Amino acid sequence: MSNRESTVLSHPSLSGIASGSGISGSTAWHGAFRFRQYLKGGQPDAGEQPDNDLRELQFKKNQYGPTGETIVLRYKHGLFLPEPGMPSLDALAKEQRAEEMFCAQIIAFDQQGRNVSVKPNAPTYAPTEFAKEKEAKQLGLRKADFEAAMRRLLTNGKVRSEPYGPPSRGWTRLVIT
Repeated sequence: MSNRESTVLSHPSLSGIASGSGISGSTAWHGAFRFRQYLKGGQPDAGEQPDNDLRELQFKKNQYGPTGETIVLRYKHGLFLPEPGMPSLDALAKEQRAEEMFCAQIIAFDQQGRNVSVKPNAPTYAPTEFAKEKEAKQLGLRKADFEAAMRRLLTNGKVRSEPYGPPSRGWTRLVIT
């Protein structure tokens, strides 16, 4: 008996694609191998152009390493190569949802006459206020997600802090640029 490992390729069923499990119906192949990987394409949000060269390799079963790990790959010159420093596609999607909701909440709060602040000790600290919203809870977004989104948006110049109220108070609020 040889000591070689083999790789078997299969196509997932529609339910395997929908659930993200990558399972192919009732073939029971999952138990026959020491590892199972699932290569998944990125799903762009509405109105966004997909990056057809990006894929995410997910380890569904791995007797020689951790499961749940993902590696983002880019197709170049006939090979799928690891994309250095790239978080998983799910993490990127979550970051984008947090940024979109952050901007939408600035607008919604403004329409309600409510200001939010960039200052962490302010009672109207934007990440804290936005994490309390029903939509944030439904999307699984927490204060830390909004803090990271706020830093990215401030760095990219998509939002800024502007003064308002009496100059003696030093109040600032976040606005969309």
